[in-house]
Amino acid sequence: MIDDLTLSLETIECISDARHRVLFRGIAAAVAEPQVRNAFNIIYRDLAPIRVAGDLLFGQLSTVAIEALERDDELLETIDHTNLAKTRAFFDVIDDDNSGGIDRFELLESPELLALIGLDIDSSRDIETNVDRFMALADENGDGTISFAEFANAVVSHPQFQLVDDALTAALLSSSSVLSTKKRGSVFGLRKSPEERFDAMLNQCLLWEECLGCSPNKITNANMGEECAVDVQLLELQQKDDKKEDDDDDGRLLQVLKGSLIGARCKPLVEALKMCYLEYSPLRLGGDIIFKLLKQVVKTQFPK
Repeated sequence: MIDDLTLSLETIECISDARHRVLFRGIAAAVAEPQVRNAFNIIYRDLAPIRVAGDLLFGQLSTVAIEALERDDELLETIDHTNLAKTRAFFDVIDDDNSGGIDRFELLESPELLALIGLDIDSSRDIETNVDRFMALADENGDGTISFAEFANAVVSHPQFQLVDDALTAALLSSSSVLSTKKRGSVFGLRKSPEERFDAMLNQCLLWEECLGCSPNKITNANMGEECAVDVQLLELQQKDDKKEDDDDDGRLLQVLKGSLIGARCKPLVEALKMCYLEYSPLRLGGDIIFKLLKQVVKTQFPK
C-alpha cells in the first residue's frame, strides 16, 4: 500500500486538495526513512484498529494518487517542475475558498498577483480590465475558473510570475499551512484537546530522544559508550541465540520507538500524522494506544 501511495514531490503538487498533499508528503517522507517505514509495518501488522483505519484511508488516497499521476502527465510537457511547489503555494493563497480553482473575484482580492498582472499586461489600465484580460489568457477552457494546471501554464508563459522573492514565498507558505490553527480550549474541562495531546506526545518523543542519547545533535563517542540506547538494546536482542527480534514483543516495540524518534524530527511526516490524529478518530485512538505502549517500553527497558 505504501508503494502505491508513494508519489514524487512534483506529482504531489498536482493534487488539488491541500490536506491530501500533506498526507502524501508524509508518506514520501516515511518511505525515505527505512526505520520509520519499518515502524509503520509493525504497527499495521500488530494493531487491528490501525489496520482497519489504514485500509479505509488507503482506499480514498489510491484514487487521489491515480488522478494526480494523470494530471502530472498532462503538465510534464510545459511546466518546469523545479518551480512547481512555489507555484502551488502562490495558487493556494489566491484560492481563498480552497475550491481548487481561482475565479475573477479571488483575483481581485489578491494584491500580490494583481501587481504581477499589471506589470505583464498593462499597468495603465484599471484593475478590473487587467484581471479580465488575465482571465481570458489563463482560463484555457473558458469555464470562468482558472485550475492549477492552467495557472501553472500561465506562470511558465509569463516569467515575471517567477520573480516572487523568497520573503513573499515564505509568507505564502505560512499563510497556506493546513496545520496553522489557533489553540482551542477543551470543552471537557481539564482534558486536553486532540491537538494539545498530539503536541504533548511529539514533545515527549523529542525528550526521549535526548535522554536516550539518540539526538542527531548529540556528539557520540563509541569509546565512551555514548550510543543511542535504543540501538544498543536492539543489537543485544539480535545477538541473542534464544530470541528473534522480529518475533519478540519488546523487539518490535523498540523498533517502533526507534522509528518514532526519527519521525519526530521529520516535518512532513509530523504534519501528516497530526492531520490523521486530528481528523480520523480511529487513527487517533490507535495513536493513543501506540503512545501508551511506547511509554511502557521506555519505562521498562530504560529505567533511570
